Amino acid sequence: MGSDAILDGALQEYPQDAQSLEIALSAMPVGVSWATLADQKIVFMNRKFTEIFGYEPGDIQSLPEWMEKAYPFAEDRRLVEQTWGTYFTDPHHYDFNTDPIEVRIRCKNGGVKTVIHSGVILPNTGWALATFVDITDRKRDEMIILEAERQAAENQAIYRLLLDHSPEMIVLSPFDSSRRYVSSAVQQITGFTAEEYLTMKRFDTVHPEDQEEARRVIRGLRAGHLRHVFRYRTLHKDGSYRWVEAVITGYIDPISGRTGGYVATIRDIEMEREREERVAADIRQISQEASVDALTEVANRRAFNKAIESEAKRHTRSTRDLSLMLIDVDYFKRYNDLYGHLAGDDCLRRIAAVLRSNVRRDADLVARFGGEEFVILMPMTESDGAELVAAKILEAVAALGVPHEGSPHGVVTVSIGSSTWPAGAVFDPNELIEKADRALYQAKGAGRNRFAIG
Repeated sequence: MGSDAILDGALQEYPQDAQSLEIALSAMPVGVSWATLADQKIVFMNRKFTEIFGYEPGDIQSLPEWMEKAYPFAEDRRLVEQTWGTYFTDPHHYDFNTDPIEVRIRCKNGGVKTVIHSGVILPNTGWALATFVDITDRKRDEMIILEAERQAAENQAIYRLLLDHSPEMIVLSPFDSSRRYVSSAVQQITGFTAEEYLTMKRFDTVHPEDQEEARRVIRGLRAGHLRHVFRYRTLHKDGSYRWVEAVITGYIDPISGRTGGYVATIRDIEMEREREERVAADIRQISQEASVDALTEVANRRAFNKAIESEAKRHTRSTRDLSLMLIDVDYFKRYNDLYGHLAGDDCLRRIAAVLRSNVRRDADLVARFGGEEFVILMPMTESDGAELVAAKILEAVAALGVPHEGSPHGVVTVSIGSSTWPAGAVFDPNELIEKADRALYQAKGAGRNRFAIG
């Protein structure tokens, strides 16, 4: 039963007995106030009214005072005045029952409650009774839901805008039969529309010579290695292949706890490859100038110096970072003392071969820096790319299994210090080498057979 019906019933039962009516109103489960029409004085507030708003009889004397104190928002005040004002401006034209309205009312403690407000006017008795049903909690829950829906819609719009306007091609590829997704940049990079691209199988877009490496990446994702940087040639709609670089991140299925698929951010590096080829040509020219270390068959210190000087000239125009790694054989003096210098020379040759096999880009340079120390110069390589290479080198050197009784690791290992120079900044080769050298000593101080970033 609504509050108006309750009031009507009470008034019919007690048409003349104000005391009995007051008793009935006090027991009602909604807030009730009672005012006189003649002088607009508030003469009664029931217990529920006090419970909702905190006001007690005597706190507010009149309806004008109530309007001033209780309605902090002008739009609510106007709504109340429109609802109740007809009677007070023209007592001969009024409705005995006011329609329910939703308004906000300031409480005695300064807080604000949202209520459903309605009432009845009884000119024969000279009374006006108003009812208030507290819907604050319900309203708050509605607002939370509406805000969550608004934010979800806004986030979705933002994500869609980013995906549709990003120059990089975004691919979402679950391992199960779920539908794949590719962003609109696919057409700019491959010539295929998104619909055409998604009809092809995962490896159909990869150059045949790069497919084994692509499968190795997928196997790594399934095994729990969730981040890979992969360069390959992707199929173009005109039948050619274009070089791209994919940063691939796996995601975990929350139900199975296994890798559920991956997100790949793919960018066109065709122009970078051309630049790398030019850099590689410079390096080949340097190598032809008696720049190979006779023992290890990698570049020597002189070749490295020329390469880094050449890179210093072009780096300020580069849009990519440059990284450098110093690699030192752990406990090498002990190794020579235990096994002899001939064995030491063979050990350095084997480590040099490992470095060459793990640095595959033509633009990268592996050089012998001096003694048992090597250096790797990696143009167009960010810090995370250098970290991936360093981790592979550590694993590959240890996997050689060269015995070393003078090492706590039991086999020959290396320590690596890495540093990165930001793109476009004036390049200082000495500072870059010093940062890598400090990082190398950090790795040694932390127990060797590891890498550190300077």
